[in-house]
Amino acid sequence: MSFPIPRNEIERLAALRTLKILDTDPTSDFDAAVEMAAAIFDAPIALVSFLDQTRQWFKAKKGLEVSQTCREIAFCNHTIFENRLFQVEDAPRDERFRRNPLVTGEPNIRFYIGVPLSLDGQTNIASLCVIDTVPRRATANQIAQLLRLREVVISLIRTHRIAIDARTAEKDARQRGKLLSQVERMSKIGAWSLDMDNLTTQWSPRTFEIHELEADQPPSLDGAIAFYPEHERERLTEAVRNCMEQGLAYQIETDFVTARGNRRRVRSSGELEQGEDGRKSLIGIVEDITAQHEHEQQMWRAAHIDTLTGIANRRSFHEEFRRRQAAPPPAPEQMALLMIDLDDFKDINDGHGHLAGDQVLSTVAARIANAIPPDAFCARLGGDEFAVLLSSVADVASAEDLAGQLIEEIGRPIVHGARTISTSASIGVARQGQANADQASAGEDSAGKDSLFAQSDLALYHVKQNGRGGVKTYEPAITDALEERRRAIALVRSAIAEGRLEPHYQPIVDLKTRKMRGVEALARIRNADDTVSGPARFWQALHEPQCAHEIDRVMLELALRDFARWKHEGCDIGFVSVNASSACIHSDTYLERVMEGLARHGLSPSDLKIEVVEGVFLDEDSNDVRDVLERLSAEGIGIALDDFGTGFASLSHLRDYPIDCIKIDKSFVIGLGENENNTAIVNALVSLGKSMNLSVVAEGIENEGQLDFIAALGSQFGQGYLFSRPMNATQLAEFATGRDHAGSWTVPDTGSRT
Repeated sequence: MSFPIPRNEIERLAALRTLKILDTDPTSDFDAAVEMAAAIFDAPIALVSFLDQTRQWFKAKKGLEVSQTCREIAFCNHTIFENRLFQVEDAPRDERFRRNPLVTGEPNIRFYIGVPLSLDGQTNIASLCVIDTVPRRATANQIAQLLRLREVVISLIRTHRIAIDARTAEKDARQRGKLLSQVERMSKIGAWSLDMDNLTTQWSPRTFEIHELEADQPPSLDGAIAFYPEHERERLTEAVRNCMEQGLAYQIETDFVTARGNRRRVRSSGELEQGEDGRKSLIGIVEDITAQHEHEQQMWRAAHIDTLTGIANRRSFHEEFRRRQAAPPPAPEQMALLMIDLDDFKDINDGHGHLAGDQVLSTVAARIANAIPPDAFCARLGGDEFAVLLSSVADVASAEDLAGQLIEEIGRPIVHGARTISTSASIGVARQGQANADQASAGEDSAGKDSLFAQSDLALYHVKQNGRGGVKTYEPAITDALEERRRAIALVRSAIAEGRLEPHYQPIVDLKTRKMRGVEALARIRNADDTVSGPARFWQALHEPQCAHEIDRVMLELALRDFARWKHEGCDIGFVSVNASSACIHSDTYLERVMEGLARHGLSPSDLKIEVVEGVFLDEDSNDVRDVLERLSAEGIGIALDDFGTGFASLSHLRDYPIDCIKIDKSFVIGLGENENNTAIVNALVSLGKSMNLSVVAEGIENEGQLDFIAALGSQFGQGYLFSRPMNATQLAEFATGRDHAGSWTVPDTGSRT
């Protein structure tokens, strides 16, 4: 397998040999760099890879067991050859890599991104890379962070080279008897001594350089201590005194200000020495560690600070939580957690661009940081999710009040260029006292972080499932509701997997002739004991998008199959109506799946009606919904608006969407003739349908009185228990036994009302 070789390969290999880094032991600073690289991309693998003549060797690695591979299969060959950021979005689809054993086998590379590492800007000796096992594309923000992290890694390599040079110099100095001057020159270390009899000092030339003083007369002990900031002097003075009086050696890292006013970071150490003549002196060194300290600070910031918003990141937040939890707050105050999620943030990115999205995140972070109390701690946990930790909350109401303030602050418009962006947030609140009580009642041994995070996350989920833009404090009922939802979803998924989800059909009847004109397919689950469960057992699953999408997919296929069989058997049924959820309508393949299903079963578009509820029209991408429904209608498929008059009813939906049928919800049919408001509403809806040339179906007709009233108001069609309960496909075919002379099916007047 061939690979690209840089033009300066000979010089590159020579520079790598000079560095003397190959096969050295792992170090915490390089390991921290790959940890951060993986965290930036939320990827499983990150490497610092040096490319030798026949192998690539990993100085630092995350998510990979091996420490080297043969060079010919290394993706990093392309990174150092290109001399710029190199990205592979989907390796199996890339002709250069699809047969690479790292792609076809472990670690199954799909995504790769790498940047070259060079000390002189021309000779690429290594790469910093991130690998994932799923295809993806790096965001602009991730790329920017990777490029900044590259500078940190280059600094680490440069520091390694300096250390190698220093060790080499030290060895040479010993051989030549010039150890002190050589170490000082290479390592920024100065030596000093203090005669304890007369308190006079002696400094090496490098010590003068560190202090930025002319190399003539060193200052006194008090004068030397004066170079340190006032808040550090007491600590240093006490260390020197203990060394002089008790012989206790010391080493202190501290800030330092030179004679020219430049801030430095130094490491000072000293110990007591007694000469052959009995004279005692204090000897020590002072080391300029400014560069090392800045690197450490840069690495700390990379590990703990969110680079986009400037507030703490997820790792820092969890560390802070553990720190505060280790020191319990005084009673009766308790720790509380606010989980914050921006509503519809994806739409901001899609509609205004990622730069606008980044500004929104930065602005929201600043608003949260400015609004919370001084002792609170906030962080961006990732994406559009933030968290606020409160150490002293007297009661839940206090946390809710702060959450309400944050909702208002976050909701203020954000100006981006010439545009104004509207934002909103949902917040879940949990209090540690409640979390501990719930865990204790559940028989768990440890209470705290996991429970508090889980409860605030559940409260947040509750808000987002119930309209968004609000605050909800955790209560046990939320867990109960979510557990019911989980069971409902599990029930539906197992029914689909085992072929136990089946359509039952309810006739849609012409109210004048009582002839069956069509049927509506309703989802039912056949249990192991052959009983049938209706939606009361699994209605929560209908509100879970993926689950609803699967239900719709199965129901469409089975309904078309059954309808084709009825036609083959000679049943005169005009159409079958199936429900379509919002998740289904928004699927890119829905229209194609419907048309392919009709063709596969030999049916025409007029054999099918699609029923939708008005909530489908309220999504941000309602234009896409309109496009799908218009294309379905253009093919000849009927569109019915189900449960009309409830929820978010709007006449504009009838005007703006290709609706040809409205179905009056059964809640209005109940009480007709007894409740004046119901009667008025049904009358208005029937009249509206007639005026707009729409078919009107009244749902939930259960007795003759309701039927007579509905018919008198002018509704053409109806369905309900008066005519028939829902039946499976075989029962429906058997039910259609009332043939008239014209050969059409007639719903019996009696016998189907129980």
